[in-house]
Amino acid sequence: MSLRPEEQALLEGLAEQTRAGDPVFVAGLSIGVACPPVEYRRRTAARVGFALAAAAVVLATVLLLAGWLGGGLVALFAAVGAGTAARRCALQPGVSRTVHRGPQDIPA
Repeated sequence: MSLRPEEQALLEGLAEQTRAGDPVFVAGLSIGVACPPVEYRRRTAARVGFALAAAAVVLATVLLLAGWLGGGLVALFAAVGAGTAARRCALQPGVSRTVHRGPQDIPA
């Protein structure tokens, strides 16, 4: 099945956008090795980050209940850092959470 010239141009643009945005996925496709797209790899990193944040919160709670204020505060800072890192990993590239998503955020 042949494509019209404008459809072919759109397809080539999409291929170039994929090559620029996720070279690991493209390399996996070209050599026949299954590699998840960047969205799934980010999701795994986010899960690990959230698990670390939860563990740090539990550790901070235990340390604070045990009466060691300094250790509890350090663990709370670690929890905030891990949660922030996990949230940054979970964000999609090009999408800002500070503004409302609109048509300008959706790639053509």
